[in-house]
Amino acid sequence: MSGYLGLYVGDDLKLASANCYEMGGEYDDDNDVILSHGYSLVLKALKEDLTDSSLKFKRNVVSIQWKSEQSTVKVICETEDKNVEEYLADHVIVTCSLGHLKQFHDNLFHPSLPEKKIKAIEKMGFGSVGKIFLYYEIPFWRKEESGIVLAWDSSDDDAWYKSIFKFSTIPTCENVLLAWIHGKASKHMETLSLNEVARTCTDILRKFWKNKEIPEPSLTQTSSWSRDPSFLGAYSYFAVDSHKSCISDIAEPLFVADKPIVCFAGEATDSTWFSYAHGARSSGIREANRILKINSTSK
Repeated sequence: MSGYLGLYVGDDLKLASANCYEMGGEYDDDNDVILSHGYSLVLKALKEDLTDSSLKFKRNVVSIQWKSEQSTVKVICETEDKNVEEYLADHVIVTCSLGHLKQFHDNLFHPSLPEKKIKAIEKMGFGSVGKIFLYYEIPFWRKEESGIVLAWDSSDDDAWYKSIFKFSTIPTCENVLLAWIHGKASKHMETLSLNEVARTCTDILRKFWKNKEIPEPSLTQTSSWSRDPSFLGAYSYFAVDSHKSCISDIAEPLFVADKPIVCFAGEATDSTWFSYAHGARSSGIREANRILKINSTSK
């Protein structure tokens, strides 16, 4: 149970708030959608409605200057070649992860964010969740098996692999097992070589499946969200020091002359579906509608 709940927040359960634990929404497994080729399909569909000139890739946003006499926002970006580009906008929607905000908000926003928003950003938790993909030329499990859930004993609790909660089969990739890991162990896993991760997972599978003949995977791949400066983790949760208004405080736009000049979206700004991809999506729609409403009433 602790493995499941730990995966839910992506961190040590001691760091999660019991008072706010049940604030999120409950989704129906029957309505869960599996994207056979990943989230790239969603982006591809969205891209079809946009012109190439309106999309800019491989740029780091290094500064958002949001207070001006013209009530506009200047966004300064840096390309891979370290070239600087400037964009002027009537509105900006910030969709970066809470982990990125925690690390970079001091240098990103000029002037600084309001104190209430900073405190909410700092108090909310941001968990780390990792995925380990194990590919086998010939699957050793039966096709009807969905994987295996691990129940560890209390000895050697510091071992990183004891945070692996389960190995799951993937309906769209019949030769692959997916291992889930969370918290500090997930961050540690990202520093290990793929060979070491593969060997450790093989030892675990042989132990729990009670089959010493299970081979090592042909290929191993791991996620690295905790080390990626664009994410620095996986998803948000209510930490011990957080409060119920943290999400609304983070989501609150920055106003200039009653105009929402900088808006905030992302899973950490959705009070019902925080930590979920559909929370990120719904929050983006929320902020787009906010801007559309403002501009329609001002005409």
